[in-house]
Amino acid sequence: MVQLIEQTRGQSGERLEVYRMDLSPGSVRLAEAHERGLRERVIGLRGKAAVGPLPGREVGPGEEVEFAGDEPHVYASEEGASLLVFLHYPPVPRPRGEAGSPEKASLVLREVSLGVEGLALEGRWLTPGLQEGVFVRWGANRTYLFSLPLAPLPRLEGQGLLGEALALLHAPAEDLRSYGGSPSLLLRTLAWEGLLLRGEVADPASLLFHITKSPGGSSQEGGWEDRISVDLYAQVELLHPGYAKQPLFLAYEVEAAGLRRGRFLDVGTGPGHHLLLLLELLPHLEPVAVEPSPASRQALAQLLPGVEVLPEDFTLLDLEESFPLIVCVGASHHMSTWRFLEKAYRLLRPGGLLAVADEFLRPFTTREERTRNLLLHHTAYLLPFPLELEALWALRLVALRGESRGLRALAEEAWQDLETHSDPFAAFARLELQALLAGLDYEVETKTHPRRFLELALSVGFALERHHRLFATHGSGSWGGGTHLFLLRRPR
Repeated sequence: MVQLIEQTRGQSGERLEVYRMDLSPGSVRLAEAHERGLRERVIGLRGKAAVGPLPGREVGPGEEVEFAGDEPHVYASEEGASLLVFLHYPPVPRPRGEAGSPEKASLVLREVSLGVEGLALEGRWLTPGLQEGVFVRWGANRTYLFSLPLAPLPRLEGQGLLGEALALLHAPAEDLRSYGGSPSLLLRTLAWEGLLLRGEVADPASLLFHITKSPGGSSQEGGWEDRISVDLYAQVELLHPGYAKQPLFLAYEVEAAGLRRGRFLDVGTGPGHHLLLLLELLPHLEPVAVEPSPASRQALAQLLPGVEVLPEDFTLLDLEESFPLIVCVGASHHMSTWRFLEKAYRLLRPGGLLAVADEFLRPFTTREERTRNLLLHHTAYLLPFPLELEALWALRLVALRGESRGLRALAEEAWQDLETHSDPFAAFARLELQALLAGLDYEVETKTHPRRFLELALSVGFALERHHRLFATHGSGSWGGGTHLFLLRRPR
């Protein structure tokens, strides 16, 4: 029997693992060679054993044997023995050398597998697309490697388009490539994102929208559109990693609840990208959009002409009608969360469902921690895009190191650097950094963390029906930062 006792790191960064090994009488344990440079140190606790490359060296209680672990070796005992086994991994050298070196790529991936989220490297020797969720990004003077947290999605099944879309979440790259010309906007978007997370940047043209602005504009003083460009949002929002998963999982849960048709309230509809995708899956739903922003309503009228719109602040809405379903995608953090939940509770019928898909931060307890988490959350959505911006990647690396000072200045520098770029990826990055800066100011963007949101919902009276973490930006586990879907029920 082998039991892991401890994993740690030495002063030079080398990894150390300590195991207890119990050998029964007459047992022989053959071990394959470990990685090059690994050393094993074995201390006897009880009985005698032969350890190391064949034929092995004897070790007894209190005795110690050290040998090279990068060749086949044995642990054998005639009488039975207990051993402490120390695996001393070699120090990870700073990568240097020519582009595309598989040895150097393997060194970096070892760091990623240990949970290291960001490294500054020397030389331009790595190519993008090492593995899903791992990205190499260039600055003017340095190479940066970042990884996204793992967030495995459940394997769900459905009928028709819903089933095809759910299957795409786990499809290989060769299958995703065939959807570039699909007539379904939802399938095109899911396939494009799937390739993007594997390091393949396909042409985004089929996912872009061009909205015609009315003469004179329609700015609303103090509103969302004063801080976030509605034009950019309407144009590039479907490029947002994790975006299409929101209406997909929402449709799955709504259909499972038996709400396939009828009127429902859609809060903070914006230009309506999520409704476009949701109505592909559930065309018999009848949305009533609640959207106070004139610019957003203007874009919505072009994306979804004919949709009923209430041009009001949701928290101030005065309606006699109640609804079996209220949906809010990407807008709950644009208003007081408490007031949003209270209003939704009052407008739902008993037994009705509130579906909230939105971005949430990794849990925090101080304002400084929230600042770092907010920054790491927003910049994570930019990792898959081929942007060569020193300030942007330096900003992320500084935050990953736990530093808070100077983050605002670096974020503004990155945003200014993007002003000289006009491609869709830079446009999306500008939008994301606009949201970041607004969040740092506690204006318009007031994201919290998912457990706090659920605490507020339960306090208002809701019961949690379902929760999914659809896209991970920061932190491990189902309650880390990223895009989440909550399904909340008003009790009967």
